[in-house]
Amino acid sequence: MNAQRVELANLVKVFDGPGGEKVVAVDDLSLTVEPGEMVTLLGPSGCGKTTTLRMVAGFELPDSGQIFIGDQEVSRQAPNNRDTAMVFQSYALFPHMTVGENVAYGLRFRKLSKNQMQERVAQVMKLVGLEGYDRRSPNQLSGGQQQRVALARALVVEPQVLLFDEPLSNLDAKLREQMREEIRRVQQSLGITSLYVTHDQVEAMSLSDKIVVMNQGKIEQVGTPQEIYRRPATRFVADFIGKVNFFPVSRWALSGGQMDVQVYEHRLTLEAPETALPRDIVVMCRPEAIQLQRDAGIPGKVRKAVYLGSAVEYTVEMPDGALATVVENNPLPGGIIQPGEEVGLVFDGQNAHVLPA
Repeated sequence: MNAQRVELANLVKVFDGPGGEKVVAVDDLSLTVEPGEMVTLLGPSGCGKTTTLRMVAGFELPDSGQIFIGDQEVSRQAPNNRDTAMVFQSYALFPHMTVGENVAYGLRFRKLSKNQMQERVAQVMKLVGLEGYDRRSPNQLSGGQQQRVALARALVVEPQVLLFDEPLSNLDAKLREQMREEIRRVQQSLGITSLYVTHDQVEAMSLSDKIVVMNQGKIEQVGTPQEIYRRPATRFVADFIGKVNFFPVSRWALSGGQMDVQVYEHRLTLEAPETALPRDIVVMCRPEAIQLQRDAGIPGKVRKAVYLGSAVEYTVEMPDGALATVVENNPLPGGIIQPGEEVGLVFDGQNAHVLPA
């Protein structure tokens, strides 16, 4: 397949609200998806991610801005004139057709011989692990198998860009995990440029080359899963992706490429950020990056301990009454720390990050 770059330039989409007011769904959004990349639009409901995807597909037209697939501007083109294919949340299979007929549906509008159509359907059915299922009815398949049919139907037309609109949200947890791996395997084996929409952080982290975190129609941050998780650009991103602790900073100073901060009278040395900071900042640290000790670190008191099998999740009350979450994969010698016990929180500058308060 011929992978193409997707470029979105200053897209704006405004809808009429129920009271006649204007609702800005997408607000001056610009994004580049490189050829062969899997890029996920991630964010809460109403953040504009699905509207953005629908504009790329042609189901919605932007009020302003441009959409390019390769060197061609497609902003005003009808969906059938864009070389894209969509995998929907609802599968959208035709119940009166066999699985093979569903997969071949998009080829009916291409100038292909019957043998060519059969050959291409067989190839894509093998690719998604559905060999021998072509004569079955969709209602004879499981949810995961139906989603594979929907994926095969999108792939069989050999689109330049593959679009996913929350395709796994109707599946149970175990099936979602299996299908995540399957979608990623197929996407990488074909090298097809893909844009994926989800509100599930685990899904985004496991599937993506890059994640685009959206909020209120705007992009908060674009980065690899590691960058988004370890070095979030804003407090919204830090809070939206997994669990996080924010510790107040009473004093801070820059010195060369480093930063000295004071958290609860405890001094830390962090890597200096690349952008300018306001006076009021917080230190952000993930729960699994903190260790509990009995005689060192920032003082706190355990309020709750939850055994999770492979780890223990602690809720610790800090000196100012705020609550911190600590996940210990290797509990302290002596077993689980009990509620009421005094502890110290220890973490280093490699695992902490400063953000505006």
